[in-house]
Amino acid sequence: MILVVNAGSSSIKFKLYKSTGQAEPTPFVEGLAERITVDGALTLKIEGIKKEYNDKMPNHEAAVQAILNRFQENNVIKDVNDIKGVGFRIVHGGVKVVKPVVLDATMKKVVEDNIKLAPLHNPGALTAINAFEKNMPNAKLVGCFDTSFHQTMPPKNYLYPIPYEWFEEYSARKYGFHGISFDYITQKTAKIINKPVDKINLIICHLGNGASLCCVKAGKSFDTSMGLTPLAGIMMGTRTGDIDPSLHQYIAKQTGLDLEQITDILNKKSGLLGISGISSDMRDITAAVEQNNQKAALTLDMWSQRIADFIVKYANLLEGKVDAIILTAGVGENSRVANESILDKVKILNIKYDDKAMASGYDDYIKVSSSQSQYEIYKIRTDEELMICNETLKFLK
Repeated sequence: MILVVNAGSSSIKFKLYKSTGQAEPTPFVEGLAERITVDGALTLKIEGIKKEYNDKMPNHEAAVQAILNRFQENNVIKDVNDIKGVGFRIVHGGVKVVKPVVLDATMKKVVEDNIKLAPLHNPGALTAINAFEKNMPNAKLVGCFDTSFHQTMPPKNYLYPIPYEWFEEYSARKYGFHGISFDYITQKTAKIINKPVDKINLIICHLGNGASLCCVKAGKSFDTSMGLTPLAGIMMGTRTGDIDPSLHQYIAKQTGLDLEQITDILNKKSGLLGISGISSDMRDITAAVEQNNQKAALTLDMWSQRIADFIVKYANLLEGKVDAIILTAGVGENSRVANESILDKVKILNIKYDDKAMASGYDDYIKVSSSQSQYEIYKIRTDEELMICNETLKFLK
């Protein structure tokens, strides 16, 4: 069995997989331990049956113990040694981590060193790693980093036009995120179109509440829209995306807010929510558009235009040699209105979608481009947990 973990400062989201070695691993338990350090709440879903517990969780170690105890109580495992590996989603690996790694003392120090680059995410991940290590001493612990897929970007794409010593001394550069998803989609698309991964060129649109695009050249990340932090790039659920950095200074002078307060607003109260005043959820925005809400229509227009602009930019970086444009994550996989709004704005490329395919349901992936389209377009369901599971399994062979 392989346990996949996504940990925060007060929560541990997890999914347990069975692996026979003969086929794709299958998840059969998933859950969430939350309100860690507060009072504790644990939810398990075992083969579709939901169970809830009010286990006390004063810290992550207690949360891990609660998860493992409930696994045994529900006969999911006989003991902790049934779980051979634990794969962790970790946001930031800096420049040193370019692929999944075993989380030994050296790599845990890398996670710790990069807290300065991901202060909201890396601390929780590190705390969870230590908690699982203590409770599961025989399991192989593997780290999969959201930034590692993008370490193949050339300097011209990851450097900012700032004093070079800021890069040398403070590691100020573009890192990019959603790398686990982009890696999964790249490998998945290569199978779909029957082309070697190292020959494939893609424009991947990972469109969720947090969203970014990736230009994949010869199977590797060549450029991506997020930057030093996940605040950069396209307009998102509550994040601004790219803005004039002088906005901070201007708003500070006008309002008296400090730098941290302004940055918090740009991260949590902007984007779809900020412009619409309705919601950060695209489903709510599109529903309001159908009711002729003008601010919702403006929000959708702004959001889709920024994504369309990146698609055109990345097609140019690939010199027009694009094997496919991929729509993925919550919005990209499911919102017909949002996807069509994006594609309708890509004026300079001859891409056309099939209305029926765009509106059709699907399980894994569906081709939505028409026969007249210059480039193939797919909606593909991403699976970061499966990607982490498969990477963890590699270290057990």
